[in-house]
Amino acid sequence: WGGARSIKVWVMRHGARVDEQEPGWKDRAPRPYDPPITEQGRDQARQAAMMLRNLGTREGVIDCIMASPFLRCLQTATEVASILGIDRIGIDHGLCEVLQKRNVSMRPTYLTDHELPIHDPTLANWNFTPNTEASPEWPEDLVHARQRFNESFTRIASRAPGNILLVAHGDTVAQFVSFTRRVPEDSVYSVPPCSAAGAELQVTLGQHGESVYDWSKCRLLGDILVMDDLVTQDSR
Repeated sequence: WGGARSIKVWVMRHGARVDEQEPGWKDRAPRPYDPPITEQGRDQARQAAMMLRNLGTREGVIDCIMASPFLRCLQTATEVASILGIDRIGIDHGLCEVLQKRNVSMRPTYLTDHELPIHDPTLANWNFTPNTEASPEWPEDLVHARQRFNESFTRIASRAPGNILLVAHGDTVAQFVSFTRRVPEDSVYSVPPCSAAGAELQVTLGQHGESVYDWSKCRLLGDILVMDDLVTQDSR
């Protein structure tokens, strides 16, 4: 691109998941760590997508979507993409759930392109593009997961062809809020489904022509998009 540029990054949590509405779901599921979203979750995703589309007139349209490999994130991403007019979803393992045993009780595996439509027929006609990023080690502690998220934000932004939406998990959104708004990492303790935060990252050239990504000087994209109440310790 030959000079300085900016990129707008949004990070969104997936829609409401079935195991939060059906307490016994995990007991009978072969993949208890990978629940799908509910119909309410689909509605949340579509509502969030319309809000992002409306914001596009002020903040610029979203050009691409990258998602965590978990089913709930891919389902949410396709609901959003259908409204934003995006036909391809990237998959990045750097965005996956914090792999603590309390979140993921066994070493996770991720559904392939051929397996996804078996679990959700609405995914049959979507193009999913996994990258080559290695899956995080399991089990994983929160400190390492937060570091992974921070590294993923910069890595993904550096490769994005334009403004990008990352569809991931509550802890991912919380870390992005901390990372861009420079608030304590534990200050955001609840992120409702399909809530999102955005920031505009200025990419400049270093002394030797390399790209420099300085999140400390990013511009926040208005208020946090909240589908319910995003609760912080400061606002209790």
